[in-house]
Parts: sequence; structure tokens; C-alpha cells
Amino acid sequence: MSSEMGNHKVMKNGTRTLLVLALSQLPCLSTAAENTIQSGLQYVRNAGEAWMKKRGCVSCHQIPSMIWAHEAAKSKGAEVPAQRMTEWKTWSTKVKNFVKPPQKADCDEDATMAANIDTMAAMLLAIPKVDSANWRKTFASKLAAEQQANGSWRACGQLPAQHRPVNETHATTTLWVALSLAQEGTPFDRDAAMEFVDGVTNPTSTEFLAVRMLVAESLLEAATVKWEEQLLRLQNGDGGWGWRSDQPSDALGTGYALYALARAGGNAEAISRARKYLTMSQGSDGRWKVPGTKELAKGKPTATANDWGSAWAIIALAESQ
Repeated sequence: MSSEMGNHKVMKNGTRTLLVLALSQLPCLSTAAENTIQSGLQYVRNAGEAWMKKRGCVSCHQIPSMIWAHEAAKSKGAEVPAQRMTEWKTWSTKVKNFVKPPQKADCDEDATMAANIDTMAAMLLAIPKVDSANWRKTFASKLAAEQQANGSWRACGQLPAQHRPVNETHATTTLWVALSLAQEGTPFDRDAAMEFVDGVTNPTSTEFLAVRMLVAESLLEAATVKWEEQLLRLQNGDGGWGWRSDQPSDALGTGYALYALARAGGNAEAISRARKYLTMSQGSDGRWKVPGTKELAKGKPTATANDWGSAWAIIALAESQ
């Protein structure tokens, strides 16, 4: 018996009872959920670290979602590689790592942050706020400063090439940024942001609806139920959602929708069906195959979409426990 176990054995009854109560209240995953999540984490981890090694940049693609998936799993008691997570977070919150290796020496950090709106918002949301390192204030301040005169934030990189109206893509970025700034307690023009967002009257993507619901819930809007009802109407017969709401179910669309519903304490039956869809659609290698979100993908799975979808499946499954 280890000395630690021996010490627990001889504790006074009162202290020992408190210890047992504390342990019993820790988040706990079912065995099936743990197996699904761990298999997915292995895939996401391998893909993310390969990206870091090959590309040498954070990007708004694999790295934030990889970290978010691990943090979500950790929050529910899943075993995760703590040291590697620390290394990922330290590396990915350095602005010079937002650019490719040849550009690092001459990196203009202010301009680089302005060109990585989605990356900064995702990192703020991925890493729990208990991490109060200086990068959080830097990212939040820069995001607030980059709000456009019309209230929006502009989607960066290749996101405007996604298969949905460009204005909807900018509105979705605006929602993710608003969510991150609300979390950080950083002031921004909420009225202007929401006016821009709600100019999208016929959204085509489940992502937009899910994050609109998250923002409504975060800002305590009375209309939260409106967005939940829209999401529920679009749930497919198999329990999932497509990233595009008019397409067959995939892990990315389902992950976004399930996460939003779980965060808001939404419809229990819909949540159960979505969880079942994600569990049943995972591949033997831990991956969920997802059609590319860019128009050029023509509905075929892509590496980026697979990585995003796999990470969001994990995030949603963990959040919905």
C-alpha cells in the first residue's frame, strides 16, 4: 500500500467522509462515452500534432478545436495528457505561431492578430478562463478593437470560401467573437453586433443557428427558445444535423447543435438522439468523416472538416453528459 493510501486509511472519520463526498461529486463519464471520447481524442491529437509539426502554425483549423476537445473531456473526468496540453496551450497562444515558420522572424503581431480573428476567439473559448495568463487580455482587447463600424467581425483566412453566403460566414464569426468577449467580460458594441447578425434572415448552416443560440443564452436574451426551436425543427431522422442544415447529418453540424442544446439545458430527447447519432457514426479509427465546408469540396470529406467534426463530436458528447 502506498503512503498516500495509508494516510487515507488512518484519516479521522469526518475528514474521510468529506473526501469520499468530494470524490463522488467529480464529473463522471459512462464507460461507453469514455471509450468513444478517448478513441476520438487519439485521432484528434494525432492529427493536430501532425499539423503542428508539418505546418508550424496554429491556424483556426485543427489546433483550437483539438485543445477544446481535450479540455471538454478533462472537465468530465476523462484522462488526458496534461503535459502535452500545457505545451499546446503555451505554443498556440504565442502570436508568432499564428504564421508559418518562414514568417515568424518578421511577424508583425498587431497585423497578425487582426488577420486571425477566428483563431483568437476560438482560443479564448477553448481554454478555461481559470487560465488567466496575459494572452487572454491581449486577445480580448484586440478582438474588441477590431469590431467593424457595422458591428461585425470579418471572417479570416479561407472561411469566406465556405459553402454558405459570405455574409452568413461573417455573422457566424461575429457570434463566436461576441461569445468569447462576453465570457471574458470585455466590453463591445453588443447592439450593433446583434443587429448585424440578425440581418441574416434565412441562415443555411447549423453552425450559425447553434452559436446564435449560445449567444442568446450567454447574453440572457428572451429569444433563446426561438433558436432552440429552429434547431430542433432541423434535426434529421437519424438524430443528427448537417453542417449545412439542408444536408445529411455529419459530426460537425451535430456537434455544434448538441453542444448548444446541452449548454442551454435543451430538449432531452433531442439530445439523446444526437448523442446516439455521434456514437454510432464514429469510425473504427476514432474519426468522424465530414464533408468539407468549402464550396470547392463539393460535399466530399476533407482532412480539415474531419478534424473539426471529430473535435466537435467530442466537445458535444462531453458537454451533454
